[in-house]
Amino acid sequence: MIPNLLKSLSLLLVLLILTGCGYHNPNMLPPDKQSRILKLHIPLWSNPTNEIRLASDIHNALQDWLGQSKQFKVVTNSGEADYVLNGKINSVSYTGRAYDAQGKAQALISTLSVSYIVTDTNTGKTAWQSTFALSESYSLQTDTHKKQAVETLVDKLGEDIYIRLYNALSRYEKK
Repeated sequence: MIPNLLKSLSLLLVLLILTGCGYHNPNMLPPDKQSRILKLHIPLWSNPTNEIRLASDIHNALQDWLGQSKQFKVVTNSGEADYVLNGKINSVSYTGRAYDAQGKAQALISTLSVSYIVTDTNTGKTAWQSTFALSESYSLQTDTHKKQAVETLVDKLGEDIYIRLYNALSRYEKK
């Protein structure tokens, strides 16, 4: 009897401490406390590189990452959007990383450099902008490895922009 009473009191104490300290699940906020859903328009980015389909691959990755979020809704028309995410693929480079005895490259590092800007459609002001590069190593044994490296870079880019955009627009919206 006493051990059951102690268990019950311990459980009650833990529940009181958790509710008393203000703990709450941030994903379960009441609707009036949740931030509004931001509508984003993502036009196809300019691509002055020789990489065919890179702009459309980045566009698709951004739509996939941002479309998964409850914070963002991707719209097809800039007139419907709260923000427009414009960007430019600055460069794609393939630098040697490992060489054989004859000096022939065995592995490369693929680097993707981009710039992007987020514009508030209501004010026309820049809400946020950034330039950065991502790198991925791959073996030269087959062309498939190069394709996989570029796909990985594009996916990482989509994820990085999603995270950065979420943080930046959360701060911008609070102004």
